[in-house]
Amino acid sequence: MDPASLLATLDRERRELVREGDVIEVLPHVTRLRPVGGNFHSVIFHTVIYSCLDERSADGVIAGEVDHYRRLGAAFEWKVYSHDRPADLLDRLRRHGFVVGPMEAVMALDLSELPDWVNAQDPVEVARVESVEQVALYKVAAEEIFGKDYGLTAGQLADGIRSGSRQHVGYLAFCDGAPAGIGRLYTHPDSAFGGLYGGGTRPAFRGRGVYRALVAARARDAVCTGAKYLIVDALPTSRPILQRLGFRHVADTWPCEWKPPVTAGASSSRISPRDRSPGSTP
Repeated sequence: MDPASLLATLDRERRELVREGDVIEVLPHVTRLRPVGGNFHSVIFHTVIYSCLDERSADGVIAGEVDHYRRLGAAFEWKVYSHDRPADLLDRLRRHGFVVGPMEAVMALDLSELPDWVNAQDPVEVARVESVEQVALYKVAAEEIFGKDYGLTAGQLADGIRSGSRQHVGYLAFCDGAPAGIGRLYTHPDSAFGGLYGGGTRPAFRGRGVYRALVAARARDAVCTGAKYLIVDALPTSRPILQRLGFRHVADTWPCEWKPPVTAGASSSRISPRDRSPGSTP
């Protein structure tokens, strides 16, 4: 795996790849992303997913994006990677009123060199979420694991099932017949990546290999779609496990959040376009 080549591929996809359920707007310096439909004002549906800036252009572009979303009355997230320029982009965003979230490690696994654990027999059963009834089970487990509403993601999974799409798939892991963990996989025919999102294990089942089984099931499916790599933005809890599984650290990333002034009686919450909390809880 060549990290520089991988990141160049990732940047091209951030810049121009349109996934099912997403709308992108490619501008000279940024690419904006939002899901089809949705209430733009109550939650964070908008993301600047890619930027191409330099020391001279950065502040003007940032101010322009803030002004754009202020006029919409909408919050948005600026997704920053460690190789984005200028080098002080995070500091510039802070000065424009963004709240910089916790750093996540971008981890990648080369699917052309599958480790033995991917195809090994595993006592943990993992099933794709393939019915609306399973979506309801997934939602209950997700809300227990992450402590937040998973209605948006559950709705997206249900819509994909009804339409026959395989680009966004949910997974349920079972131990002793009980739902033990969850995860999701994003793929696209034109993408080099299978994206791991929303992986987590219920507290009562941690330490039993649930996390690894969920990664293995998604790796096998990603290979079948033609993906070259698995990629995940890993929280500190999952990074050591991924490293032991053979994932390589290729970059870091930060979610940077801007919200318009809150008027009296108004409230907002954070649910980003793809429920963008890909880091996992083992």
